[in-house]
Amino acid sequence: MPQHALFDYDDWTNKLDQNAMMASAAEVHGLIAGMLSAGMNKDASLLLPVLHDFLNDGQAVNVELKAAIVELIDETARQIADEELSFALLLPSDDESLPERLEALVEWAQSFLVGFAIQQHNLSVFSDDVREAIEQLTEVTRLDVYTQDDSSDADNEESYFLVLEHVRVLVMTCFNEVGQKFTSEQAPNSTLH
Repeated sequence: MPQHALFDYDDWTNKLDQNAMMASAAEVHGLIAGMLSAGMNKDASLLLPVLHDFLNDGQAVNVELKAAIVELIDETARQIADEELSFALLLPSDDESLPERLEALVEWAQSFLVGFAIQQHNLSVFSDDVREAIEQLTEVTRLDVYTQDDSSDADNEESYFLVLEHVRVLVMTCFNEVGQKFTSEQAPNSTLH
């Protein structure tokens, strides 16, 4: 699946580092996807304060980084709602080591769960599919990234891509069953607190 140019992990890492942000690119994108999947409107004025808290101890980011984050929010919202299933996670490229990619995937899943929980606190009101998706994403956060096993590199790579694809499907399940429902139920000018 072709990656959108905005999803360059190294570029995001540089942007965040240059602005002394403590979060990784995977964490930023996971948080955005989690909030959108939980039904938060894609309006940057609603998402940016949460991202500022998460990224920068509540302080606003500079204009250039803010513009990039707004673009990332818009593209993530577009992809996650795309019927062609174009949604992609912002993660290191396949050229990076498997432990590095796994660590980023774990960070992404953790941040997704945080973003989802900001908006949705009571999982009991959701379908079994959504509750199971949240449980499985929680399991991803428990992956032991640095454990050596006896599997071949090819098997490990295949396992990584299976987990990655599974995470994509879980996220789209959450968005399709929760994000779209709650976003469409909100009045256009309602404010979330």
